[in-house]
Amino acid sequence: MQFILETSGLTYAFSRKQPVLDNINLQVPEGSIYGFLGPNGAGKTTTLKLILGLLTRQRGDITLWGRSFEKDRKGLLRRLGSFIETPSLYGHLSAMDNLLVWQKIYHCPLENIARALRLVGLTDTGSKKVRQFSFGMKQRLGIAVALLHRPALLVLDEPTNGLDPHGIIDIRELLKTLNREEGITILVSSHLLSEVEKLATHMGIIHHGSMVYQGTLHGLLSRHPHADLEKIFLDTIKLGAL
Repeated sequence: MQFILETSGLTYAFSRKQPVLDNINLQVPEGSIYGFLGPNGAGKTTTLKLILGLLTRQRGDITLWGRSFEKDRKGLLRRLGSFIETPSLYGHLSAMDNLLVWQKIYHCPLENIARALRLVGLTDTGSKKVRQFSFGMKQRLGIAVALLHRPALLVLDEPTNGLDPHGIIDIRELLKTLNREEGITILVSSHLLSEVEKLATHMGIIHHGSMVYQGTLHGLLSRHPHADLEKIFLDTIKLGAL
């Protein structure tokens, strides 16, 4: 199996107290939708920020496509799309004008804008200002920004957080389409068990900064054939390992 992203011994602390992350060995298979699951405060966002270079690595290694992130940061980031926590958008601009700003930053072709808007279903927003968008539309525009330079790997931090049920379904189906039809590998963090179960092909469970499971969703469920995912998840983080 070929891994598009791997971390080895990734450890991070904000102070001399208990590490936020302790020896995280993440393996994201190429072509997968990898659900990074854990309670709030488990270390998901910190892990993603380290992978994207938003935090300075303290200990451990990060490789993408078999290449060291530390040695080829700029080159590898060109192949990544992401948004962490909330998308960075200009409320006084339209969706297209927001993407025009990012197109200049990415130095990518202008035609990528129409493609990104089409992929996320925002082609009909016209001159409507982003401040008038619903929260779900803003999340989709954030994903459009992440897709603008046609990345091979998409990293999303809680993209359905705060959405109503309809919005959650929209984002879920969008991510499935991007993976299936565009061939994009997706790493998505979540604390919503039901969403990970409906979306992910592979998953990792993190608790108190430690990985307590990594593998396919089918593999996790098959070990406990008579239990639902909620019970499996609670048992897994309680025991610390399967």
